[in-house]
Amino acid sequence: MSATLAISAAAIDRRSDTDLLKLPEIVAAIGGENFAEQLLSCFNNLIGADHCSVFRLKDFELLEVASASLRGAGQILRSDLTSYEVKRQLSMSGPAIRVDVSSVHTVDPGRVDEKAAPRRQRVMVCARRPEASYCLRVIRSAHRPALEEEEIESLRKVAGVLVSVVSKHLDLTMQRPNLTPALCSLDEIERCVQSTTDLSRREGEVCARILYGLSSCGIALDLGIGKESVMTYRKRAYQRLGIGSQRELLMWYLTRWSAWTQADTPSAAIN
Repeated sequence: MSATLAISAAAIDRRSDTDLLKLPEIVAAIGGENFAEQLLSCFNNLIGADHCSVFRLKDFELLEVASASLRGAGQILRSDLTSYEVKRQLSMSGPAIRVDVSSVHTVDPGRVDEKAAPRRQRVMVCARRPEASYCLRVIRSAHRPALEEEEIESLRKVAGVLVSVVSKHLDLTMQRPNLTPALCSLDEIERCVQSTTDLSRREGEVCARILYGLSSCGIALDLGIGKESVMTYRKRAYQRLGIGSQRELLMWYLTRWSAWTQADTPSAAIN
């Protein structure tokens, strides 16, 4: 993403806090791959930002779950945050949202001497929510002027909205099932297909190998049958399942696999 100019305190006076927040853009990005970039854009409009990270504290574990940097700003390789620091900020804020501005050392790629690294402004927005605690960290490069009180106050006014948006985004993205195991093991694909349908053994074997990514020739070689037989078993299986394409087979399988794995996992049962 390309860099934009930091907005001065005078500009903030001329525009509302929600205008600076770019609320429609960040809401539209919830659940999407460009959410971190939109969050950084919001921070950049509000206070000028070169990097932002989102941390989630749950069950005593602090995870960095999203981050973005302006082009040319470089990545912040090592976080200066610890679980203790986030907990300390949260304890000082109580039930309210806490906005903390401080000066810290951060290390850029290629820099060896950490002590020689320039001091940058770090802005932290910390808040508790019933499901977890959140910390939004912003790094402002050393060449940016120190934040004015008006800029900090503008951030305080919209901090609650930002935390709510981040919480909703993580609710959507972190609950998505990891579908990688569903397609990386031929044995698992075949067991799922055979145990959740009334397909014949050969029909299930052919469908499993289609899902695994084998071509008709590859399936024929793997099962030791002719290519015409593969096409016949595939046609029969599609008719039984009420589908007409490989894409429909994939959609059918992922739905079955999700229900199959949940039923197979005791922890998934509702107590």
